[in-house]
Amino acid sequence: MNAKIAGFTSLILLAVLLVAVNVLAGAWIRSARVDLTRGSLFTLTDGSRNIAKKPAEPITLTFYYSAKAAQGVPEIEGIAGRIAELLEEFARASGGKIVVRTIDPELFSEEEDRAVQAGLTGVPTRGGGVIYLGLVGTNTVGGREVIPLFDVANERFLEYDVARLIQALSLAAKPVVSVVSSLDLAGGFMMDPRTQRPARRPTWAFFSEIKQIYDVQTLQADNLVIPPETSVLLIVHPKNLSPKAQFAIDQYVLKGGKAIIYVDPLCMADEAAAQSQGQPDAAQLSSNLENLFAAWGVGFDPKFVAADATLGTRLLAGQGGKQQQIVFPPYITVDKRGFNSSDPVTGKLTSVNFAMAGALSKKDAPDGASKGTDFVSIIETTDNTMLLPVASMLALTDPTSVLADFKSSGQKLTLAARLSGTLKSAFPQGDPAAAAADKDKPGPAEPIAASSLKESAKPAGLIIVADVDVLSDRMWLQQTALGAMKVADNSNFLMTAIDSFIGSGDLLGVRARGEYTKPFTRVEAIQRGAEQRLRAEEEQLKQKAEAAQQRIMAIEQARPDQSEQGVIVLTEAQQKELEALRAERLETRKQLRKVQFDLNRDVEQLGARVKLINIGLVPVVVMAIALLWAGLRALGRRSARAGA
Repeated sequence: MNAKIAGFTSLILLAVLLVAVNVLAGAWIRSARVDLTRGSLFTLTDGSRNIAKKPAEPITLTFYYSAKAAQGVPEIEGIAGRIAELLEEFARASGGKIVVRTIDPELFSEEEDRAVQAGLTGVPTRGGGVIYLGLVGTNTVGGREVIPLFDVANERFLEYDVARLIQALSLAAKPVVSVVSSLDLAGGFMMDPRTQRPARRPTWAFFSEIKQIYDVQTLQADNLVIPPETSVLLIVHPKNLSPKAQFAIDQYVLKGGKAIIYVDPLCMADEAAAQSQGQPDAAQLSSNLENLFAAWGVGFDPKFVAADATLGTRLLAGQGGKQQQIVFPPYITVDKRGFNSSDPVTGKLTSVNFAMAGALSKKDAPDGASKGTDFVSIIETTDNTMLLPVASMLALTDPTSVLADFKSSGQKLTLAARLSGTLKSAFPQGDPAAAAADKDKPGPAEPIAASSLKESAKPAGLIIVADVDVLSDRMWLQQTALGAMKVADNSNFLMTAIDSFIGSGDLLGVRARGEYTKPFTRVEAIQRGAEQRLRAEEEQLKQKAEAAQQRIMAIEQARPDQSEQGVIVLTEAQQKELEALRAERLETRKQLRKVQFDLNRDVEQLGARVKLINIGLVPVVVMAIALLWAGLRALGRRSARAGA
């Protein structure tokens, strides 16, 4: 009896001990965790930890999450849990400087009113409710930063978004980014030249993004004066800049000012030029800083567009129900193969979408002026490239013909480059405006005062991008029921470039985390290779059919007398030619079907091999290891018994 009581008591004590251990573990070692993911996706980077420790004043992060309304929506619940964990990580790393609050703003509650007043974006549900998933950060000196709605589909940006908000609240004054552009980046109302009525143009998303972090000042290109407090000069689509404006840029750069320049051989985002009367020509849609680039040793030819058959983006082409998915080489989706992994701006990017971009190169400046400069490609294509004339792109009617007529140059093309070192002035004679004014004066010309710089006083810091469309919303944003979703790192590239020049090394080290999904690059390579062959054969078929039709028409016109009741009677030669044409079409279609069959067969065989490895080989290997382990243990026991 005593043994039974003792055993029962032991079970109760064991259960109590188990509960106690769990409670104590949850209270004492809550922060202890092991991140075994590739790239440590669930661990704060060193940059985030440093940012969390920097605030001089306490920061409060209020996480608005509609937990009740989001029940049954797994994509929201999952990302909300990840955000909550991330905020706790920042709070722990701050040493008490960051306080996190979580609020469920139920419908028609005071909490919802505060969320709306703070600028958060609610997502309507089918049941008539609203889901909030945003963050409001405040400090004790009146600073306020808001993430209206977290990007549900891009978990890898979460840490950067939170770190950026905290850093913005930690800064005493925002860095100044001065913007020069011929485009209406801020949006607003403009006169539509076609309808002669006011039309609303939305603010470019990247422009709204940089305004959240920096003090953005828009400068007038006609009378360009760059403020001395400028941290970074952002130049977007500089069309027909006056010599005075170019001189201001030249002197700013030579003084050591940092600049990011976007030029384009064919800017489709230039709506003002595209909507002008008549068909716009290449000059209206292109931008360049020819004089400055020539002095700085940068080559850029606005008459050509870069195309890459390997990195070409997949698009829908055709009309009505005849649309088909094609690879369009002038639209380039650069992945990790094209990023300079050693450069802090591009080292952590995953993909950037370009459209009708140009190509940059290092070019010898006059009198060897570019010998002291360092031109480094930071975004480039593969070597399966071709330069296409801008005129042919403007006149393009059949997008499939680009891939069909593609002839690889075997050379990589630079889409974005970093320029540093010692630069020479593009205006060695000084201010061109002063020189022009001096010419208008009567009497002998006075010598121009040598007050302007002739070469860099400090090492230059420039990033040049050969595409402007890369900044347009359609190239990196996709509208969903949950708001705008980032589908590429286009704006992230610009933000990283700005951060690199401002000196925000901590934020630069955060950026986008690793990939949560892995692309099937082998399958994609098989598909692209087969599709290029398919498009080429399709183009050949069209050319053969057109040539045969022209031959028939020529024969018919040569024999107008051969007709019966208005119907042309074919001669024996014409009939044979028609039969030959039909046979040729039939044979070509067989070849096209064979190419398509081979494409599917290659992809299916690859899939079968992967399935075989996952379903068959891996279990066999595990079983073999288990049997080997069991055999070794049995052998060990036998040896032990024999020794005894």
